[in-house]
Amino acid sequence: MKPFFFKTWNVALPILLFSIFFIAPSAFSAETDQATPENLPGQDMSVGEINATLATMSDEQVRSLLSKELSTTTEDSKKTVGLVEKASSWLHLLDDDSGSDQELSASLTARIIQIPRDYLTVARKIGNGSFGYFLITVCLIALIFAVAWGCEFVTHRFTSNFKKQFQEKAIPDLDGPMRFIAGLMLAIPSGINILVFSTMAVVLFFILPMNNHPPVRYLFLATLFTIIFFKACSLLSQVFCSPRSAALRVLPIDDTVAKSAHNRAILSCTYTFFAVMSLALLRELGINRLTFHSTAIFHASLIILFISIMVLNSRHYVKNLILEKSELYKTRNWVVEQFAQFWHVPTLFYFFIIWLIMLNDMLAGVQRGNSAFLMSLIGLPLFVVFNSLGQWVVRISINTLQIYDHAHNDSDDESLNTQIAEDKERERKLFVTTSRIMSLAILATLLVWVLSLWNVHIPFATNITKAVFESLIAMALGLTVWRFASSYIEKKMQETTPESTEDGEESDEWGAVSSRGRSFTVLPMLRKFIATTLLIMVTLVILSALGIDIGPLLAGAGVVGLAIGFGAQKLVSDVFSGFFYLLDDAFRVGEYIQAGSVSGSVESITLRNVMLRHHRGMLQIIPHSELGSITNFMRGGIIVKFNLEFPYDADVDKIRKIIKKVGKAMLNDEEFGKDFIQPVKSAGVREITASVMVIRVKFKAQPGTHFVIRREAYRRITDALAAQGIHYAHRKVIVELPEHEQKSIPDNQQKRLLEAGAAAAIAQQEAEEEEKHQGQSKP
Repeated sequence: MKPFFFKTWNVALPILLFSIFFIAPSAFSAETDQATPENLPGQDMSVGEINATLATMSDEQVRSLLSKELSTTTEDSKKTVGLVEKASSWLHLLDDDSGSDQELSASLTARIIQIPRDYLTVARKIGNGSFGYFLITVCLIALIFAVAWGCEFVTHRFTSNFKKQFQEKAIPDLDGPMRFIAGLMLAIPSGINILVFSTMAVVLFFILPMNNHPPVRYLFLATLFTIIFFKACSLLSQVFCSPRSAALRVLPIDDTVAKSAHNRAILSCTYTFFAVMSLALLRELGINRLTFHSTAIFHASLIILFISIMVLNSRHYVKNLILEKSELYKTRNWVVEQFAQFWHVPTLFYFFIIWLIMLNDMLAGVQRGNSAFLMSLIGLPLFVVFNSLGQWVVRISINTLQIYDHAHNDSDDESLNTQIAEDKERERKLFVTTSRIMSLAILATLLVWVLSLWNVHIPFATNITKAVFESLIAMALGLTVWRFASSYIEKKMQETTPESTEDGEESDEWGAVSSRGRSFTVLPMLRKFIATTLLIMVTLVILSALGIDIGPLLAGAGVVGLAIGFGAQKLVSDVFSGFFYLLDDAFRVGEYIQAGSVSGSVESITLRNVMLRHHRGMLQIIPHSELGSITNFMRGGIIVKFNLEFPYDADVDKIRKIIKKVGKAMLNDEEFGKDFIQPVKSAGVREITASVMVIRVKFKAQPGTHFVIRREAYRRITDALAAQGIHYAHRKVIVELPEHEQKSIPDNQQKRLLEAGAAAAIAQQEAEEEEKHQGQSKP
């Protein structure tokens, strides 16, 4: 089940894009009002009438009028330049001269009748006073774009092979960033085509004889910018929506939604830019303000109409999405069903109210320099975006905190499965409750923000709105960084984790030792450091957003840290010792080490301690500062030597050859051969004791595997010797009585004395061998 936000892209994406690019009527009215002061003497008056009026005025009246004009001009220069003014400046790329605006008439009815004449005046101004010349100019400009399109078509023939080869290859399953990069690569030829089209159009325009006429330049640039914007918008929508190839689609939406969102985005954004450029053109050509405002109202009404049509066409689709989501989270009830059925009604009412307020402001002459209409228009897509972002933050937070652990999902225990099911149900309820609270908070925040745009201020609401948005963004960015870092670290740790073996023989002496890479040792500590850093940074950002001065907190934290540093020197020593142990790569997780009198395999490493698992099962926790010198048994190979006892008359050369043969056989064995560094071989006669001849055998193997190899070597050597009739020396004790005492001691007493002496000798020998064996068994 895909998130609700991604499934509503066919509604949210066009609204969001066209709200960003559309010129809001509130911006039109505010910006044009700033450009031309009202109620000033001299409007709609000839030069003679102005001179006659000034002749009747006193010096003080003239000074007052001039002071008012200068103050108005100063205030206007401090106001923010709107989107129409910015678009108008684009029309001066080829000429720095600017036109003048028509004066605002006092009679509204008379000027409405004059609107067609104003458009005809603009056309004649482009045609240098002749409407026929205007038509010729339009035809020539159309011819220029037709020729430029032909050049683009020729370029397209050369660049189409790249797209063809790219699309013919089987596209693998890519993630989001890789899909975006692949889409950009596929868009390179189209970008080249746009560049060729634009360059050829500009070059051909300069060939025209009327290219020095400013109105013609404005018309050409407005048309050129609109066409370029259409092509660029289409290209950008192709990258994100990719209606023809699901493998390259960045947004997780199906084909139907992708095509719908693509078409609506292009239509809305293209008409948006057309409205901007047409209004900028009219403004630069000096059209009357009332005609300018009427055109702005017309474009704004079409915007609202287009949004309303999109909402009505999507009402059933969004209804199904709401019901599917409620079914997924088991929250479907009568309220949800009614909202799904009639969600479009409050939405349309919201946009209608915005349009009425805009119309009222324009008729009443209210100036709003904050583009309230534009910002109010994007309230719906902003709610979709922030609500989805908030739910994602809630879901990731619950998963990261692991409030309910499902580590034993595959257990066959019925009671455990029941407990897991209950935990999942509680987790679902927690997510639903937290998501609803988050959605209500975002909705309330957006409503307060929209009201503030229309100068309706609620006490402390603006600060709360700002704090909520900043906190949400901070948590989202922090969780995004954490998810990326944690996933990367987890992936690297899994790459260095050795495969588990079913054979448990390796765990007899050192306790299932398996050395792991250095990254498995360092990355967990790095992950803890990143988590701690992100937690502190996000907390400080949230506190700062709430209006709390974090400067004293940071200063206090520094003082507390200094005090802790003096009072916890042992802790600091442990941390720094551990850091240098890791820096020197003295040991890694899974290696068997000995530090002083303590030995065991490294199970985990923290900032202060190292956890050693003894081969008999005990967990030993040793601070880094107390480790001292370390013996690492896992670096290099382990040389194993063991003794074999034979009778005095045993054939040494024959025994040596048998041991060498066994060593070659084990070296070629698939199970043991890979663990050898040097094969099993005889080292000759080590010593001759009172009753046996000792022959030493040795080999070199990988750490942790030498125990199994030694046991196998014992077995194979014993079998090979027995096959050749050679056996180990048996235990034998010889007890003799002096000859002069044999005659004086009865036979039965002599027997008991011999048995007692043999038993004492055997006991002493066993004690010596046990002590020797314990000394050899220590690593």
